[in-house]
Amino acid sequence: MNEQDEALKQFKEIHEDKIATINCRDYVLTAFSHAQRLKVFAFFTHVQADLARGDFWFLQGKEWSDVQKVIENAVTYDGVLLSKRRDHWDEFPEDFILFIGAMLGAISYPFLRGVRGG
Repeated sequence: MNEQDEALKQFKEIHEDKIATINCRDYVLTAFSHAQRLKVFAFFTHVQADLARGDFWFLQGKEWSDVQKVIENAVTYDGVLLSKRRDHWDEFPEDFILFIGAMLGAISYPFLRGVRGG
């Protein structure tokens, strides 16, 4: 299994289980509408190669800010939406980059299945 297949497998697990465990902390996905998933997917496909290289230039852009809001309005930590936990990333900065990769892929997974034919 190549690296891309491994990533797709991880995205599938997170998508199906609705949970991503990062540094022993559980991030729970709530429901995403088609429009929300589409916004995340479009962004993910735009920055996927950058993510693979470890290039996070996009974190300072408005487009990421909009996508981050979509994600944080539908993912909880400790029963509270991330959008309501204003200090979450100050408290757990070590989770942030792993969270980005996991959420972009897991939320996009329904579309990735179609792209990959599975």
